[in-house]
Order: sequence, then C-alpha cells, then structure tokens
Amino acid sequence: MRIVGLLGLLLALSGCASERSIAFIYYPSHPGEKFPRTDQFAAEAQRECGKYGLVAVHDWDSVADFQRVRSFWRCVPVQR
Repeated sequence: MRIVGLLGLLLALSGCASERSIAFIYYPSHPGEKFPRTDQFAAEAQRECGKYGLVAVHDWDSVADFQRVRSFWRCVPVQR
C-alpha cells in the first residue's frame, strides 16, 4: 500500500511540474473581434505565462484542416 501511495504522490508531483503551453487557433480568412489578433498573440502569451513567473517563447505554427492555423507558445523559466 505504501508503494501505491508513493507512486500516486510521484505522479501528482510530476503533473504539477509539467511544462505549460499556450495554443492559439485561428482562421486567417475570418478574423474575429472577440479573440486577440495574430499580432497580439505574443503579448497575450506573455501575460498568461507571467501569471506563473514564466516567459513565453514561440514554439511553432501548424496549418491544420479547414484552413485553421495553430500557433504554439511554451512557458519557460526566466534565465538570470
């Protein structure tokens, strides 16, 4: 039973330490007014990562089905 408890604790702690990421999904042909524009993605990602004391770094973009574009940002620790 102790081993099961230790494994559960280890899994819970590893989940808390996992990397945070942000993804923006948008349609280039249909800009919405409720969501940030593509030129505002960096500021929005910085704001979200800043809540955890991290910095946003652009990871990659991908074009998915139905002309959707996904822009991924990773939250990384600040290097001092």
